[in-house]
Amino acid sequence: MRNHLTRTQIIELKKQFQLTVNVIIEICGVIGTVLKRVADSPPSPGYEPWLIKHGCNPIAARGLGHIIVRLGNRSAQESARYPSVVNAVRFLAKPRRNRPARNLRIKLLLAAWDETSIIDTIFKNAKLDESEFLRSLNLAAEGNEDAYRRVTEIAADLAPHLTISRGPKISAASAAHELFLEEVSRVDPSRYTYRTDKEDFTDAVTAATRREFNDNDFYPQPAVRRLKTRSQAN
Repeated sequence: MRNHLTRTQIIELKKQFQLTVNVIIEICGVIGTVLKRVADSPPSPGYEPWLIKHGCNPIAARGLGHIIVRLGNRSAQESARYPSVVNAVRFLAKPRRNRPARNLRIKLLLAAWDETSIIDTIFKNAKLDESEFLRSLNLAAEGNEDAYRRVTEIAADLAPHLTISRGPKISAASAAHELFLEEVSRVDPSRYTYRTDKEDFTDAVTAATRREFNDNDFYPQPAVRRLKTRSQAN
């Protein structure tokens, strides 16, 4: 049995090594570009200082701060859009709707699928599969009547699981605060601190969210309440 490599094997190993090196260089270049972009972005006025104070790398803190704000904005937009999606499903759950009205709702639901996670969420919460519903929606949008009847059947199964909460919609600041509490600030046992002598919330996380969204009147309790409710449900 030979214990040495042939010339062909050595050449092949060199090729594989060079390919690996090139891939690593490319990955490092991408990472470097991303890090430079983050470093050159505007500071996160609230979350970035909090994260740095708690030991986070400054560049990572800036990037994470921007991600939390972006997700908070998206969550607020979805909260505002949710009732129209629910109402569209309820509308389609009833047969014999006129074509222009039903096409409008179908278009609304397809847009919600493309632009938000609302459809995913409502089907997941109802323990139903959304794939057939989406296929049928697309076919119904093209005028397929059999597909429209299937849309109606699935919507009728889904509608009883849907509710629209009353009261104000979730703000971007509140959504970001909830995410920050759940995913980032676990090292801080304080969810919020209210001082009666100042008649205000004085904990560091609330202060960070107020600075981040330039909102000195931000009220943390709704975010904490939603987080507690979800934790208890799990």
